[in-house]
Amino acid sequence: MNINSINFIKEYCDFTNPEEVWILKGISRNKDNPNENMHRFMRRLVMSSPNDIEQCYKDIRGMGNQQNTSYRMYISLNSRNTVKGLFQFQKKLLDISYDVSRGIEDAKIQTIKLHSLWKTELEQKGCRGTKRVLLDVDNDDKLFLDKVITKVKELNTKIHVIQPTVTGYAVVIEACDMRPFYDVFGNNNNEGNNDYIDVQRDSMVFVEKWDGIN
Repeated sequence: MNINSINFIKEYCDFTNPEEVWILKGISRNKDNPNENMHRFMRRLVMSSPNDIEQCYKDIRGMGNQQNTSYRMYISLNSRNTVKGLFQFQKKLLDISYDVSRGIEDAKIQTIKLHSLWKTELEQKGCRGTKRVLLDVDNDDKLFLDKVITKVKELNTKIHVIQPTVTGYAVVIEACDMRPFYDVFGNNNNEGNNDYIDVQRDSMVFVEKWDGIN
């Protein structure tokens, strides 16, 4: 158990709005696991209060624990609004019910995966609760990071976290006018810029990477 990771999640997640939850995700990626015997793994757990954090963290680490496999854990960039999700989920259920009544086999299979469909619905952009922005800095040069942070501070917005990742840093800020930032670092239409930063408005934030032992 990584206490630093748990503390990071506790500090990052805001549970003051009772309608909002956060999604903790554990995955194994082909990019991290060149061997064919890797454990193909993806688990999403919904956290509705600070009391859920430690147990959800332990559950993901416990399930992702096979030898010869590296895993990663992420937290949703933004909280997920359950009220928005509920209305969208109801529409999904009506579609499934209609298809089941017509004897469509795929719909019948979906009826046993409703818990997974609910999480998928919560992850949709329309269910975003908070409005945070991820600056995915794919560069581990500390001087370059300082340059990024200096520009971010000129935006007069809140910096939620500066989190080291496998290949660089995840900088999470409150949504704001990003045009001055794009003038220096480019945006999604300017990938030829060597200082390009991937700006994401609804994604996942890196928490940690670990190797399975069992």
